[in-house]
Amino acid sequence: MKKLLLTLLTGISLVLVSGLLVTTQADVFQAGADRLVSLQNNDGGWDWPLNDGNPNNASPTNTIGPIAMGLAKAYLQTGDPNHLLGLQNASAFLTSKTVFSPSDGYLAVELDSILGGTTNVDYVKANFYDRLAAGTFLRSGVYYDTEGYVNLIRTNRASQGIANLAAWDIGVGLYAANRIGASTTAWLSGTKAEIDELDGSAYYDVIGLSGAVLGLASVGEDYTPTAGEHLGVVGTSGLADALLGYQLSTGGFTWNSLYMGEGEDNETVQETAYSILALNRVDQAGYWSNMLNAASYLQSVQLPTGGWANYNGGGENNEVTAEALWGIATAPEPVSSALFLVGAATMGVRGYLRRKKR
Repeated sequence: MKKLLLTLLTGISLVLVSGLLVTTQADVFQAGADRLVSLQNNDGGWDWPLNDGNPNNASPTNTIGPIAMGLAKAYLQTGDPNHLLGLQNASAFLTSKTVFSPSDGYLAVELDSILGGTTNVDYVKANFYDRLAAGTFLRSGVYYDTEGYVNLIRTNRASQGIANLAAWDIGVGLYAANRIGASTTAWLSGTKAEIDELDGSAYYDVIGLSGAVLGLASVGEDYTPTAGEHLGVVGTSGLADALLGYQLSTGGFTWNSLYMGEGEDNETVQETAYSILALNRVDQAGYWSNMLNAASYLQSVQLPTGGWANYNGGGENNEVTAEALWGIATAPEPVSSALFLVGAATMGVRGYLRRKKR
């Protein structure tokens, strides 16, 4: 009788714990994806940062990649047909673009993996990557090859006074080029050069590092910086460890390496989400608990609308919402937490039986 009771109660504990975890995370994905679909414009894209009030206006072309990627990752969790329709509309937007961005590569692969076929990959490769390879990619009246385009990103960010952000742009571009099967040579060279120029006294050094590490790890490149903020760090794993040093006790990652104060709202959603992506690529098992803590932070700051702001009081942002969903979906599921709770419940049952016996 005791064994039967123990088995039954343990089974109930497993169901309750599993249900709690699934329901909690499912709600996060459902609310986030619902929010993105509700704000999608009629052309299949999204306004930036949030909503200009007119769904008939043309959407920005440079943010479709991360926004639709976040929706895709959420759809894989929800299976909601409305979310699928949103992805189909995003595909229509992507395959009508004439102005491309580095993130289009990974989005094309993700959309085809969900929608089937090769429509998105074929279009982006033919009109973006193949033209870059041939030196015939036209942007603002100038023809670029891949190396020239990567340098354009670097010089543009420097002229904007946010040079660190180029490490993120090009690192993510390296990740995207690798996913779609394009040449990664120029993207890799640019990523290494940007790592060597990261400056901790300027904005965006943390997100710059996260994008660079994501790119390096995606192609299996072990790089040791020769200059810059991380001079002395050895290898890509060392860079990942350096990135980990910017995680605060809340689980969120700070926006700048000089702002590590706890309880000061230094955490930002973008830095946290891309840090999860980077750490997962380098060593999922080794950074397991760090990614779980980061994902927990992201879940904890979801807005009542279902979206996210980049930082406390920063205002909701479609791109940030999608990146939060992508980060949470990438973090490993909290199996250890579930087992701990089940174990605790089971120990409670055993304790009850022992007391009953006495």
